Amino acid sequence: MVTKTKYFNEITYEEEDILTIPNGLFGFEDHTKFLTIPFDEENDSILSLQSLDEPDLSFILMNPFQLFEDYSPKPLPEDLRFFGSTDESELSYYVLAVLKDSLGDSTLNLKAPLVVNAMEKTGKQVILPQKEYKFRHRFPTNQHPKEV
Repeated sequence: MVTKTKYFNEITYEEEDILTIPNGLFGFEDHTKFLTIPFDEENDSILSLQSLDEPDLSFILMNPFQLFEDYSPKPLPEDLRFFGSTDESELSYYVLAVLKDSLGDSTLNLKAPLVVNAMEKTGKQVILPQKEYKFRHRFPTNQHPKEV
């Protein structure tokens, strides 16, 4: 199959490449089918979460563990139940980035990561109960999250 994308023009993908987020992302609940496209094929540091419903809708996802050594998300049990009997070690966490002209003005949402089971190709955005994580953190200059 072929789809238009915001950052990569047209790309070819297979059915098994589709990430399903049944409840969508907060504010975008009607969009449930996505592709995760790495900006660098060598790693998963930065991904485009490309909607298959709307070519101009793409979110920037980042691997929070590469940005903050001490990031330790603890989702609520009811959020983890969404993934069934999945071992938590099979889950990946990505944070949404809002990129501005200046990296200093850009932010990361550490409070509401996208949790993904890559084996099942399903995901869910959750709100972490941990108070130290906020919806808008500056990009790290050291390894501790700072709220904007």
